[in-house]
Amino acid sequence: MISVIIPVAAGLGNEPSSGPALPAGFVERINEPRDQREVLVAATAPASRGAAEIARAAGGRVIESKGPRGERLRTAAREARGQVLLFLHADTVLPSGWAAPIERAISNGAEGGAFRLGFDGAERSLKWVAFWANVRTAFTRVPYGDQAPFVLRDVYERLGGHAPWPLLEDVDFGRRLKRAGRVALLDAAVTTSGSRYRERGVFRNVFDNWKVLLRYHLGASPEELARVYRRQPGI
Repeated sequence: MISVIIPVAAGLGNEPSSGPALPAGFVERINEPRDQREVLVAATAPASRGAAEIARAAGGRVIESKGPRGERLRTAAREARGQVLLFLHADTVLPSGWAAPIERAISNGAEGGAFRLGFDGAERSLKWVAFWANVRTAFTRVPYGDQAPFVLRDVYERLGGHAPWPLLEDVDFGRRLKRAGRVALLDAAVTTSGSRYRERGVFRNVFDNWKVLLRYHLGASPEELARVYRRQPGI
């Protein structure tokens, strides 16, 4: 079984007239192998209406916890029943037939892995971002959160799960996963929303992301970086 764990923002769908802010095909793709997966929505307690609607539509359940995203992911992972954990952003659509390549990668000895990155829309600038992100992952074998990373449950537990951070918990876990064993980069690509790049500008967004990563590698705390990152317009 594969447990799909979806972190959601605290305010997602709180307004009475709004539904889950999900891209087209999100739930349908999760539901493809119904007999091989479970869905857990990692929500800030108390869970928003949107979180409950996502879980209901996908036949899953909400796991409530307090704390930043890394803590919520770790809490949901403890509740998961699957032998494989897949961490999926709520603005990212899995490719058709997504479970089979994960199973092949695990059968071939991978401890974990991720999909290639793709964006909705046909802009050349977003294709450029996806291309270099995939080159980076192929070279470093450190997947980021928007690539729907997956890992064997026992490996996740052995590594201590996600750090309880509000930002960059995916990068930290990816680096530890790389040290644990083989990380597979699948041929299939997810489709993630490019709305933030469109709103803020592709090159500005890329530059800001690089600044955050550089400051992280120079020793800035994830809490400090999260405060700076979320003060930026459009985030």
